[in-house]
Amino acid sequence: MCEMNARIKQFCFGKPEESLTLERVPLRDLEKDKVRVRVEAANINPSDLLSIYGVGQYRRFHKPPRVPGFEAAGKVVESNHPGYSAGQRVLLAASGAWQEYIDALPDNIFHIPQDLESGYACQLYINSLTAWAMTTEVANLSERDVVIINAGRSAIGKIFSQLSSSLGYTVIVITSSPENYPYQSNYVLSSSDDFCREIVSMGLPRPNIAFDAIGGGEGEKLLFTLCDKGRFINYGTLSLSFYGSRFFECLRDRQIDFRTFFLRHWESSIGKDSRRENFKKMLDHFMVHKVSLDVDRYVPFEEFKFAMNIAELRSKSLFGKLVFTPD
Repeated sequence: MCEMNARIKQFCFGKPEESLTLERVPLRDLEKDKVRVRVEAANINPSDLLSIYGVGQYRRFHKPPRVPGFEAAGKVVESNHPGYSAGQRVLLAASGAWQEYIDALPDNIFHIPQDLESGYACQLYINSLTAWAMTTEVANLSERDVVIINAGRSAIGKIFSQLSSSLGYTVIVITSSPENYPYQSNYVLSSSDDFCREIVSMGLPRPNIAFDAIGGGEGEKLLFTLCDKGRFINYGTLSLSFYGSRFFECLRDRQIDFRTFFLRHWESSIGKDSRRENFKKMLDHFMVHKVSLDVDRYVPFEEFKFAMNIAELRSKSLFGKLVFTPD
């Protein structure tokens, strides 16, 4: 009997309850140079929701029909490539992660420790490598730097906070619920505060760099806290809003270095070998310094509608990631 593959299929852009379905299809013979992985865990990221709705660049690059999801952890069950063998545990960094079996190219597969918990492992790419690249490669942060970040309770926001301890930079965190922020060593401000006034009244150091995950008006509020000739890096648009003209006038008048960061573009710019080296450095650092990657709950693929409803309606109250499992 032919083995079947359970997968979440997106057949159009739109609301998840209207655009997704669960299907089972026969597994085909494994192609030359590919590796077959049985998925143990695949998480839900904000970028997954944007791709399902077809927002911005996702409408161009991730057209349905397709299987959503951009990262997963699992075990190799069959390999047509000498670098991988059955039984090894790996992270997959490729589109189409929300399925039980993935046939992937070796360039998109990374070895992980055999005993690494699957819910942790499946979070080691999009948010983790973005945070690592921004802090160590793009901004090259040191003890002299003071970074202000928004979306502080997001998965990547919590990584930035933890890396501040091991890499030595100072971080000022903006979050909608500072009373629930898990890292007490950081300076934490409410997103409803006047940031500039609070920084002065609390005697905090003036930021010289901002990491903006939100864009629009919320992102602009970070800019006005920076010292002259500071740096501003936008790496997300959770608000789905653009900066206003005042933002760009302030950049020019105060000589702020503005740039955007997209993981996909960074990967292309550094090449495959450097990408793999950076992943290994990041993983070693995370293991040594015990960087945590939280899981709120595990949800079987069959209950994807329940998971998507939580992801859309309760994201602010989640402790960590929602993670799909095959059973």
